[in-house]
Amino acid sequence: MKHIRLIYALCLLTACDPREDRDSLPAPVERPDLKFSVTQQAGYDNKVMLDNQTPGTIAYWDYGIGISNKQKDTIILPFAGTYNIKFYAYSQGGPVKDSANVTVTKNDANYFSNAMWNQLTNGVTGKTWVWAVDEPNGACYGNGSGAALTPEWWRVGVPDLTSWGVINDEMTFDLNGAANFSKISKGKTEKGFFALDTTNKTIKITGSDISNGKNISYTIAKINNNELTLVEQGDGWRNLWLFKRKGFTY
Repeated sequence: MKHIRLIYALCLLTACDPREDRDSLPAPVERPDLKFSVTQQAGYDNKVMLDNQTPGTIAYWDYGIGISNKQKDTIILPFAGTYNIKFYAYSQGGPVKDSANVTVTKNDANYFSNAMWNQLTNGVTGKTWVWAVDEPNGACYGNGSGAALTPEWWRVGVPDLTSWGVINDEMTFDLNGAANFSKISKGKTEKGFFALDTTNKTIKITGSDISNGKNISYTIAKINNNELTLVEQGDGWRNLWLFKRKGFTY
């Protein structure tokens, strides 16, 4: 996968014109010739400036959560932790690699300023969600009309969730070094990551899924400190999953 990413980056830089050949690239360089800088902004170390200072080379940066093919770039590392930022200089001799480590002291308050982040995760500490079995409407899974906030047509509660073996499922979201997700179901723990879009109010989980989920990008129909309603939105209908913060009662 790493080689594919590097080839793709080089294609972006040369437009993958079949008439282009290696001779059109800068003269070969060796690792001792590499000059580049990776600098964090004082007082805001989530902000990192990348600068290729090796004459006549084409830059490619890989910082784990993203890539860049700019000679100079500014990136944001939202999570606290240590990052290995890889630098590749392209020339006629192919890519020459070096790297630098940076340490981010805390999660970026600007990046996570939308209230949905804390409502979902409780930040680094994490928050655990369970089925909202005591939801006043009496059903925490099912479907209904396109704007429904609780199941209207097919209504599922404790008996069915129990028979499916998912009644005791627990899902935890946290921001401890990454956007982490874990699920405990039927005695097994699955770990993955989540991508939260606060503008479009969607969430996508990779490496796992919500309890009794469908491995899709879910729309967040409702979220607060104690309630989380996810839906699969259709044309005039929606499937609904109603969860609550573990320990919360209606």
